[in-house]
Amino acid sequence: MIFDLKDLEVEIIKKFNGEFNYYNPSHFNGKTIFRRQTKYQNKILISDIVDEHDNIILQHKLCDEFITGYEDARFINDEEISVCVCQNDKDDLNRHINVKFAKYNLKSKELKIFKTQNAHFEKHWQFYDDKIIYHINPYTILDFDENVIFKKEINWEPWIEKYGNPGLSTNIFEVGGIKYLLFHSYVWFSRLHFKYFVGLLRLNDDLSPLGYAINPLFVANREYSNNTLLNDLWTWRKTELCDTVKYEVIFPMNVIVDDVNLNIYSGLNDCSAVNIKLNKFEFVEKIKNDSFILV
Repeated sequence: MIFDLKDLEVEIIKKFNGEFNYYNPSHFNGKTIFRRQTKYQNKILISDIVDEHDNIILQHKLCDEFITGYEDARFINDEEISVCVCQNDKDDLNRHINVKFAKYNLKSKELKIFKTQNAHFEKHWQFYDDKIIYHINPYTILDFDENVIFKKEINWEPWIEKYGNPGLSTNIFEVGGIKYLLFHSYVWFSRLHFKYFVGLLRLNDDLSPLGYAINPLFVANREYSNNTLLNDLWTWRKTELCDTVKYEVIFPMNVIVDDVNLNIYSGLNDCSAVNIKLNKFEFVEKIKNDSFILV
């Protein structure tokens, strides 16, 4: 890995408190939002989106057919967030029906659900000006009418062989005049245990992919979290219908670059919402000396 969290400043913003579990934050212009997980009838875990004061932005709901939860919301701008809309069968809560992708207006309260390809599972699109980064395998850009305007197959095999299939994680950010985004992947070690890896993809100015770092930027490790906190979370997460999966996770949600640091707002081991502070100069030096696979 390129960086070890033990060597970095990691600010814990919110964490599991015995009643709610907070993780996967997003930050924009001084505001932070979180995924807040709770138990539903002690059968499944369901998520809402809340702000830093625990005010509910999007709350899970029950309708005629589904129970709907909201996961992994990200700021697009001051007025809009993107969000994953997750639905389970109301009469068979263990049956996962789909995940749809949506945009939510914080002022008008309008929720726009996208229809692209009528896919069963849509997560983690990234909005950039008038474009949407839809997937990175293959790397696909949409316009706001959901038309494919760019698509390219990337040689992901060297990454997949070691770290699993890559998926989107963060917004596009710029350091030293170069555009990047972070992606994630994971590998299962057993039915109830898997580990996450965070990769770095470099982009051209037109947002087309240039190459990805051979080595992960971060590798998740349970040691990054308090062991008591993790054990308490795993006990709490066990429900009538779900066993506890012991994740080792760093899940980057968005990156804010200031004068000194990359601020990588992330979920850590699914028990904490954190800001990983990565010095810009150190980032540039490390990346300059790391190998990339060009696409």
